Formats: sequence, C-alpha cells, structure tokens
Amino acid sequence: MYILGIDGGGTKTKGVIATEAGTIIAEATVGASNPNNVKKEDLKKELGKLIDILKTESRDTFKEVKRAYAGMSGVDHPSARKEMKLLLESLLPESILVTVNNDAITALYSGTLGKPGVVQIAGTGSITFGLNNEGILDRVGGWGYLLGEGGSGFAVGSEGLQEAFRAHDGLGSRTELTSLICGHFQVETLPEIIHSIYNAVNPKELIASLSRHVFTAADHGDKVAQAIIQKNAIHIGEAVSCLINKQFNENERAHEIPVVLAGGLFNRLDLFKGPMEEIFEKYSINTKLIRPEIEPVGGAVIAGLLEENIKVDAGFIEGFSKEKL
Repeated sequence: MYILGIDGGGTKTKGVIATEAGTIIAEATVGASNPNNVKKEDLKKELGKLIDILKTESRDTFKEVKRAYAGMSGVDHPSARKEMKLLLESLLPESILVTVNNDAITALYSGTLGKPGVVQIAGTGSITFGLNNEGILDRVGGWGYLLGEGGSGFAVGSEGLQEAFRAHDGLGSRTELTSLICGHFQVETLPEIIHSIYNAVNPKELIASLSRHVFTAADHGDKVAQAIIQKNAIHIGEAVSCLINKQFNENERAHEIPVVLAGGLFNRLDLFKGPMEEIFEKYSINTKLIRPEIEPVGGAVIAGLLEENIKVDAGFIEGFSKEKL
C-alpha cells in the first residue's frame, strides 16, 4: 500500500509517497501552505506543484496511492479543514481518500508512532497539542502570532527586535542583538530596517528568521538574549505542564508522558531544556522528551496508515530513514 503524506506549514510544505514499511518512493518540497498567511490562489499553486513533482517522481506508483493524509498548520477550524480537504481532492484522483488534520498530530506521531502523548511544536509558530489514552485531543496555545505565540521562532525573533529597539532608544540594556540585526539587513543603524519589516511579503516568517541571531548573542554571553530564551523556554514548560494536567489522570502522570519536541527552535535544545525541566519539576510532571528521528511528514504517513488500520512499529523509522528509491 502507498500513502501520500503532507506536512504543511508557514514556511514550507513537504510531501512524500511511502510504503507501509516506510520506504520513500517520492518526495517534494514547495513553499508555505498555511491558509491564514497564504492567498488562496498561491496555496492552490504550491500544492499543485507539490503533487505534480510527486507524480513525476513516483511514475506509475502514483496510481496505486490509496490515501493522502495532510497535517497542515492553520486548519484548526472545521471550515478551514473542509476547504483544505476540498482543495486537495480537486488536485488528486478521485480514488485517493483525503484526510486533513492539524499539523500537530503528524508531528506527534513522528515521535510516538501513533501512540498518545504531547507534542510541542516550536517552529515559526508554536502550539502544544496532546492525544490522551482515551483518544481525546486537546491543545494549549497556537492561536497565531497576533494573539501571542510564546515559545515560537516568531516570539524569539520579535522579542529580539523589541529589545534591540529598546536599547537603541535608551530604555533597555545594551545588547549584541543591535549589531547582529543591523548586519542581517545590511544597514548601519537600526531604524533603517523599519521599511523592510513593515513591507515584507511575509513579516511573520521574516521576524522568525531573526531568532537565530538571538541564539548567537546568547552563545556569546549576551544577558538580554539569554533572558529572551529563558522566558520562552519557561513558557513552553508551562504550556506542556498545563496540557498534561488536563489530558492525563494522576495514575497516568505517575509514569513518563512522551513529549515530542518538533520545530527548528529545538535544534538548540541545549538552551531550552534546563528551564523547561525546572518547570516540570515545579509541577511534578514526569516527562520523556523525544526528538523525533523522522520528519513530521513521516508522521503524516503514519497517520494515513492508521486510518487504514495498519499498525506501525519501530521498523518504520529505519525504513523511512533510507534513501528514496
């Protein structure tokens, strides 16, 4: 059996066609597909491009794909999920069954292989998402950058910008972030970046990309940058602890709850882990932190297989890690 898995986010969209053993037959990556940030015509264009590449790479195998499972950001509302499902169905043969869900569940499955647990996504945006032993789904956060997305690349980048401007105005402490951000935009003074920020095609993605300079400054001992990271790490710890207390009973919490850490911010888990674990200890939360061995798009394939009542074991990870045919 062949499954088409899609992982769609605010920065890029990846798709694969894989077997039930995890062997990748075809893969493709295109632009952003969050309907909250991308125009409808651009969304259709990117997803169409993705499917065309997969068709070309997989050749005759594409005709044997039975199900497509798409984990997408920005489809929390049922109407948004329905629209995305209709869009994908319009781009795929009628023989392929389509399921669309929040990208958090595919990120979770990339670490738990379909078992219950919590996933903390900390990429351009952030969300804390959980699936308990009764199959009940719940979440904390993930309400979009205008309403606050602590523990996200956008939050770290935005706070870095704010602190740089506070230092520029004389309201905050001096920080290396000022020179790093000026260097990023290739300007002499901080106010020169205003036009670039406010006229960006995707300001959320642009600001999130500045998070790497916060990490650089923190590595250099910059107290302002270190405080930004600690603040966001504490937010993540609080969100995970809150969701675990809501989702799992006292007996379940006596055992380790799997917490999958997904997203680019956790490439610097060395900076986040300490403050997070302090919060877990504060609330007596027993966790097993998992950095997935496969990408979230692999979780989409797993979710598709589960929809077909096919169990997935640890061998899937090894298979999915192999080079595509």
